Amino acid sequence: MKVALIGRYGEGDIIAGPERVARELYSELKKNDLQVVFIEYFFSGYKNSSLYKKIFGGDVPNNNSILRLGILPFLRFLIKERFEIIHITNIQRFILFLFLIKPFIKSKLVTTLHGFLKYEIAKKNFWMKRYFIDLWVERMLIEKSDVLFFPSKLLYETFNGYYKISEERCKIIPNGVSSIFFKQQTTFPLIQKSLKLVFYNGFNDEIKKGLIELIDQIKNVKYDVKLFVIGSETYVTSPNNLEISFVRLKSQSELIYFLKDKHFIIKSTSFDSFSIFVAESMVLGIIPIISGNVGIKEFIENELNGFIYSCESSRALAELINKIFENKYDLNSISMNAKKIYEQLNWSNISQQYLSAYQSVV
Repeated sequence: MKVALIGRYGEGDIIAGPERVARELYSELKKNDLQVVFIEYFFSGYKNSSLYKKIFGGDVPNNNSILRLGILPFLRFLIKERFEIIHITNIQRFILFLFLIKPFIKSKLVTTLHGFLKYEIAKKNFWMKRYFIDLWVERMLIEKSDVLFFPSKLLYETFNGYYKISEERCKIIPNGVSSIFFKQQTTFPLIQKSLKLVFYNGFNDEIKKGLIELIDQIKNVKYDVKLFVIGSETYVTSPNNLEISFVRLKSQSELIYFLKDKHFIIKSTSFDSFSIFVAESMVLGIIPIISGNVGIKEFIENELNGFIYSCESSRALAELINKIFENKYDLNSISMNAKKIYEQLNWSNISQQYLSAYQSVV
């Protein structure tokens, strides 16, 4: 089987979740009996990007089968190679050009959707940054793809409620966790004077993460809390019981070291289709505290391997944290159970689900 993965592969060690999924899936598929190539674009911000290369360029970074192509070589390559499967691993604007040749190639088109852009993209700078193009790409992929992959039931139901997608075209395949996290031996750290919570705030403010809303809920906690915010810095006012530290984005190895003395990974009530960061933290024994608006809730059983708090009550999170401080739960047991998520979310398992899906459409 010939498979082309298309999307953003990314540069360097610090990349966003959709790029992480693309890299891990590509790496796993190469271990199987099929021909697989990854195709990306000369994105603005890449070291060797230029207008000329965006149209005519061709490059093979790192001496492997990852191709970086301009628009014309990209279209020519897809027509020439006759792939059985073209898999859009993450939504990028250059994919619009694929629809010019779609009627002339026999490849099955499948797409992984990581979020619902209509809900998640901030309205600020919507027109200036041309986010309407992203929405256009998303709609086209929904209409033209033979199969749509969703990382969670929550995301599938959100899309289906808006687009009314045929169930036969949809498959739920969760995101996986790199083996580097599983190889770490960790124990749940002792809670001393304060809880240490970690919050992922993303690369920028384009996707709403809900940090301010989270802080507003934590101010009702009766005890001292330390909140470590990884990623984009946001101007916030810290209540008396909360110490906030902003931390730069980290590579996987740096993240593992940083998390070794942290207690909980926390999410706000903002919509999140899955959260790879939560899954990675759980494999390290970090206990998740999430709302019902986070897709990974499908792998969390409340008070067994993590906590799920209600979105309906403004005090639900604070009440939960107060109970944690008051030793109402066996945190060591919950931490051990959290690690077991790797049994389901290892990339060997996830890649086999993708392979099975490919085989069902060719």
